[in-house]
Amino acid sequence: MTEKKVRGPRKKSPRTQGKRTISAASARLKELWQTPEFRARMAERDKRIAADRKANPEKYSRAGVPDGMRRAQAEPLWARARELADRFIQIMKDKGELPQDEIVLVQDGEDVSEVRVPSSDDGKAEAALREAFVLAVGPSDQKIKIQAINTVLNFTKSKPESKSKLTLERAEDFLDAVAKDNDGAD
Repeated sequence: MTEKKVRGPRKKSPRTQGKRTISAASARLKELWQTPEFRARMAERDKRIAADRKANPEKYSRAGVPDGMRRAQAEPLWARARELADRFIQIMKDKGELPQDEIVLVQDGEDVSEVRVPSSDDGKAEAALREAFVLAVGPSDQKIKIQAINTVLNFTKSKPESKSKLTLERAEDFLDAVAKDNDGAD
């Protein structure tokens, strides 16, 4: 019977030490919570925080930040990964392996920005390949990197032919090949 491998705790970024708890402060907070003014102030604070969470959800999300990192550490690494992915896609386009995509200008008030619109299945495949490459070179965990690298390789490199295709399919084919060799030798 094989033993099941037990994983340790996930890697987390180091946290600062908490402040000492003072029993007098705890008693004072319990006393404050009994007053209606303090409760109203805390309710107002909670409403402000909820409104801020709705207005700025990315501030409160850890999406794109791997375990063991802070957002400030991860953002430059993701930016570098996006640059590498753009360079990789451009090299493939220069070689003719990917078609040039269509660029649409979008105007929002006075701001004009470029938006790449995939106009075909090849364009959609390019967008997926770019994201897979970003995940492959970005700061993600090993499992995600391996899956992304496999996706990139499956798209860019053809698989080698299997050995069974190199051999003759049937015994009759083998006999026909031997017969042709004998006919040519006579």
